[in-house]
Amino acid sequence: MGIKRTVLMVAALGVLGACAQTQHAQYGKDDESGLLDRKVGFQVTRAFYENPPRCAVVAPFEGAEKIGGRAMVIEESLARQLSSRLDRVIGPRMRQSLSRRLAVDLANTGDRKTFARSARCEFVVETRPWGGDSLFAVFWTQERIGLDVSMIRIADGAVVWKARHTATRTEGGLPLSPFSAIYNLATVGNFKMDNDVGVSLVDDATRRIVATLPDVRTYAMAGDKRQ
Repeated sequence: MGIKRTVLMVAALGVLGACAQTQHAQYGKDDESGLLDRKVGFQVTRAFYENPPRCAVVAPFEGAEKIGGRAMVIEESLARQLSSRLDRVIGPRMRQSLSRRLAVDLANTGDRKTFARSARCEFVVETRPWGGDSLFAVFWTQERIGLDVSMIRIADGAVVWKARHTATRTEGGLPLSPFSAIYNLATVGNFKMDNDVGVSLVDDATRRIVATLPDVRTYAMAGDKRQ
C-alpha cells in the first residue's frame, strides 16, 4: 500500500503541477515549498537606477565542470534573453575571444576591471545552479533546471539585479491499467532520452528570470523624449 500511495501522490502532483502559473516574489522569500510552486524570486537594487546598465558580459557558469556542454547552452540562452533588455551583451563566445586576447580571467576582480575598460562594458552577469534535483518515480518523471543569476557592477562589485527560478517539465502519470502503465513507461523513457527537453527548460528558466530585469532601452527612449 505504501508504494501505491507514493505513486498516486506523485502522479496527482504531476497533474496539478502542470496547471501552476509562474509567480513573482521578493528574492529570498521565494523558496520552493513543494512541487506545485513555480516562482521567480528577484530584486532590483537602488544601484540599478543610479547607473542603469547598458552593457553586460555573461561570465562563465559557476560549476561548469559538473554539467559539461550544458554550461555553454545556459550562457548562450542567457545572453539571448539579456539582449532583449540591454543595448549590448557580450555572450560566451565573444567573451572567450576577448579574454584570450586580453589575457584576463573574469573570476579575478582586477582582471574584470581590465576587461571592462577594454570592452567598454561595465557590468558582469554571474550564473550558478539553484534549486532541487530532477525527480523520477518509474511511471512519472520531472526534469528541473534551476538558475540563480546576478548582475554586478564591475567597478565596485555592487549587485544591481538578481533573480532565481527553477523551470520544470513533467511526463507520465498514474498507471491505472496495464496499458497505461506500459504507455507511461514508454513516454517517460522517451522523455528522459530527449536532449531537446533540457535545452527547452534552460530557455524557459532564462526567459522567466530575465523578464524581471527592467528594460534599460525604455529608460533611454524616455530620456530622449525629455530632452
